[in-house]
Formats: sequence, structure tokens, C-alpha cells
Amino acid sequence: RTSRSTVLTEDGMHLRQRAEEILALVNQTEDEMKNDTIDLAGCIRIGAGETHAMHILADLFAELHSRYPRLTVELFTGNADTVEEKLAHGLIDFALMIEPFNVEQYHFIRLPETMRVGIVTRDDSKWAQKSGITPDDLNAMPLLVSSRQSLNRYDYRQWSGGKVSAETMNIVGKFDLISNASHFIRTGIANAIGIDELLQLDTDHLKFIPLEPALTLSAVIV
Repeated sequence: RTSRSTVLTEDGMHLRQRAEEILALVNQTEDEMKNDTIDLAGCIRIGAGETHAMHILADLFAELHSRYPRLTVELFTGNADTVEEKLAHGLIDFALMIEPFNVEQYHFIRLPETMRVGIVTRDDSKWAQKSGITPDDLNAMPLLVSSRQSLNRYDYRQWSGGKVSAETMNIVGKFDLISNASHFIRTGIANAIGIDELLQLDTDHLKFIPLEPALTLSAVIV
């Protein structure tokens, strides 16, 4: 409390977040209990990061909705740690996660599609004309990397035969969603490590270059 305003403490913000989660679960439960008909109805809550593999869930929901028009969907987009936290607290029903991800405590389906890892750079940068980014290239460039905390998303050391690690890379910043990082990439200050076929990167002045040798990731519906 100050002379002009009242603000939440760190404990207060934590309490508010948990209260919002509790109220969301109450509302969700009430909606589910109201459905006493044999027709499938209700809201399917899906959380995901930014990945082209989302089209698989979209196609599945479209097919389901055509059979059961009373079904609705609620989409949540966030980084992997935030999505996993919502899944663990029952605030979403399904999550689309990019591996590595610990699936032991969940039911899951591994998707057949794989995603290439590479860099996103300005189309006029000195790396834009390359067909692939080598370990030496990666060490030489300024980089924005994922802020994902739960697991090391990419095993740079194994991919590079020991040439690349967090200590050898020139990391100038971190990001949670590539759509925001893309604005920094456009300034030319750094490139970002990410995956290909992201819609928000299909714009002028940005280009995706895959790593060489190739590094791919798979995704799971959890």
C-alpha cells in the first residue's frame, strides 16, 4: 500500500492466479454437469505452442464438430512450460507439445510429422543465402533462443559433435513465442533458433534456414 495506490505482493499475485484457476475449474465442471443429453456437447480446451502440427488438431475438431455441432473449442497459445502447467492443473483437456517432453504421467499420441530445426533470419543477412547452418555458423551469429525451462529443447552438443553448447553460442536474448521475436529479427540484431513452417514467419524480410546436419523434432498430443 502506498500513498496513491494499492498493489499485489508476490504472494498476492500467486493467490490471484490460483483463484482464477479454481474459478475456471468450477465453471468448467458446472458446464459439464449441465449436459444431460445423449448428444455430445461442451467445450474442448486445447493448449499448444507455435507449430504447424496444430493443423492436425484443427482438422480433427472440424470433423468432430460436423457430427456434433454443439461442441465448441477454446484455444490457448503459450510456451511449453505454461501449457504444461495448465494441463497439470486440469485447465485444458489436450496439449500439443514439441518433444523433448516427459509423457510418462499422461496419455499421449505421437504425431507422424517431424519439424526441422533451423534459424530465422532477415532475408538480406549474410546467412540468408546459405542452404544450411553449420555448427560453426551457429557459434558465429548473435542468437535469440527459447526461454523454455522444463527441458533443454535442443541437444546442441550431440547435434554438433561437441562443437556447440550454451557456452560457445553468442546468446543476446530469449523469447517464449517466435511471433514476438520476429520483430527483433527484422531489426537485424540477431537470428532466432526455431522450427519451420510457422505461419507468422511467412512474411516479407524473414527467411528460415535449416540446420546442417539436419535436426528434427516430433510432436505429441497429450
